Amino acid sequence: MPPPAKIPRQKTGASGGKATITRAMLQTWKTLGQAGIEAAGGLDGVARRDNVPVTALKNYLRADGSLTPLGEDRLNPGGKAKITDAMLQTWNALGQAGIKAAGGLDGVARRDKVPAGALRKYLRADGRLTQRGEDRLNPDGKAKITDAMLQTWTTLGLAGIKAAGGLDAVAKQNNVPVTALRNYLRADGSLTQLGEDRLNPGGKAKITEAMLRTWKALGQAGIEAAGGLDGVARRDNVPVTALKNYLRADGRLTQIGEDRLNTVAKTKITDAMLQTWKALGQAGIRATGGLNGVARRDKVPAGALRKYLRADGRLTQRGEDRLAPGGKAKITEAMLQTWKALGQTGIKAAGGFDGVARRDNVPVTALRNYLRADGRLTQLGEDRLTPGRKAKITEAMLQTWKALGQAGIKAAGGLDAVARRDNVPVMALKHYLRANGSLTQLGENRLLRKAGAQPM
Repeated sequence: MPPPAKIPRQKTGASGGKATITRAMLQTWKTLGQAGIEAAGGLDGVARRDNVPVTALKNYLRADGSLTPLGEDRLNPGGKAKITDAMLQTWNALGQAGIKAAGGLDGVARRDKVPAGALRKYLRADGRLTQRGEDRLNPDGKAKITDAMLQTWTTLGLAGIKAAGGLDAVAKQNNVPVTALRNYLRADGSLTQLGEDRLNPGGKAKITEAMLRTWKALGQAGIEAAGGLDGVARRDNVPVTALKNYLRADGRLTQIGEDRLNTVAKTKITDAMLQTWKALGQAGIRATGGLNGVARRDKVPAGALRKYLRADGRLTQRGEDRLAPGGKAKITEAMLQTWKALGQTGIKAAGGFDGVARRDNVPVTALRNYLRADGRLTQLGEDRLTPGRKAKITEAMLQTWKALGQAGIKAAGGLDAVARRDNVPVMALKHYLRANGSLTQLGENRLLRKAGAQPM
């Protein structure tokens, strides 16, 4: 047989001088067969020849020459279905025997045409759903993570988490989604930087352009020396989630970071750009280097571009709305009544907010002012449906609100909740009161007039 094709070694920045596994490699390995692998010296020999880590190679290729489900998934991502709640219900009913009969988890994944790696996030080999799967089937029954929970978790320590049965058990015990819990708590008992930031929001600094320049100069080695992105965030006293919007672990700024340092050179997105982007298609976007590449080429902020253009080449609903503003209907009270009756299930069935907006021919950004993803109307929507029942805002209310402070507003549930409690329209309240507890200039002026003083 002819010698197996050689794949050129490439320096991709992978650790230890190793190359990154590409789809081209997978195609080549798939043609080797068992004989070709043996001729190359087994899987270890193939890994040495192609300069990739052998442990990584074994995630994709078997010794018999067949690709693993992970390898097949990577070669055919577009042919895979999305995991649905209906699938989870079906898998939950299989049990261990049903999974074995289907050929194990890989067999279930093949049968239902979903990536095996994704399936394993939801289903265990013994037939039970993972905590993530349970959470997804019961989202409404979950509690929100509170600061009090974080305080309790921070006292657990490694021993306490182990005694509870691990992070999954802590999540069950507190009735919170395990994926959300892992954003705040580590298996060793320490809070993540996100958890620390949440418990100490007032002590954090704002990210400045000077910080971005300093971070840009760090490089990957400088970030690693500082203890990774979490270490940089701690050192500069900024929230780690905010930092990650601007800085990558490899030392490069994100497109948002680059945009912020170069705001002057950025142009505004025009309708002509939207028409050009619409004509690109998925292939044109890929050829340009993805959405970030299109943003760089057209000198627009990548974050702004993503509001209008999807990676598959289609415009978002906002983009479509902008190109055809005259064809949009106004949102009416009848629409609000219909949307209120939809519920979360009805919104999902319609294709989410974008689907409802398309169906009723209204701008999706306007729709979001009135309707929440869980099917409830926003306070603005409720106010519009019951305008006659609302009270007028009085100076006494302004005095009460001024005394609340930021803590009092948070305790009441935010500005929307204050508006509900005092039965005033939330939009009217926001003319007078800020979320930080201070009155706006309009509110201050109204109290000054009441006291007989000259408004500012």
